[in-house]
Amino acid sequence: MRPKEIQEKLGIDAERIKFFKREGVFSPENPPLGNQSTNYTDSDFENLKKLVVLTKSGLTCSDIKKIQNGKLSLQEAIVSRTNIIKNDIARKQNALILLSEMLDDKVKFDTFETEHYWNIISSREAGGEEFVDIEDMYDYQSVSLIRDICCPNCGEENEVDLEDYMYDHSSYEKENGMGPDIVYSFDSEYNYCCPHCGASLQIEGWIREYPVGAYDSEEINICEIEKDE
Repeated sequence: MRPKEIQEKLGIDAERIKFFKREGVFSPENPPLGNQSTNYTDSDFENLKKLVVLTKSGLTCSDIKKIQNGKLSLQEAIVSRTNIIKNDIARKQNALILLSEMLDDKVKFDTFETEHYWNIISSREAGGEEFVDIEDMYDYQSVSLIRDICCPNCGEENEVDLEDYMYDHSSYEKENGMGPDIVYSFDSEYNYCCPHCGASLQIEGWIREYPVGAYDSEEINICEIEKDE
């Protein structure tokens, strides 16, 4: 089967298949050679169909990978994920109740009684309730922006956290249900010196995260900045 055919049959796009590949839960039987596209087998189709069913039921690729590696049985994964989803539903239910109370109070942003609702949340959390947090919104865990940068002057490598030089964090929501497409842009300008030789380097480029929490691609350019005479 050609890529478009298998995507149409499964109701997914190419990004979903790439995601399964990156997460290490799917490898086609006949990987593409050169510039040829993948020719999917019936076995590939069934494996992808299974992955679609399991992920739509709530299992993560991490769960599935543990099952494939024999570290977890399917039943164990289902029980564990069921408990996680139940806890998630409970948090969102508590958030819904709080939002309903805010609607009843006709709250406005400019006159929002922060202390009042802070105390409500604190009191309820002390009683064992949990509320939605940023991590719950997308099951968010961003990709690492730490890279080994090779100095073009001395050839030595050094670990650099590119988040220190990030100037833009753009994202937009795609319509395929896989969450936002995020691009981190960075430029060190004149602010990075090689710790080995002292050369001034400019490190600029971008790293793409898509779907949320998954590395997609990057472009990193490094050049030495010539000192003024």
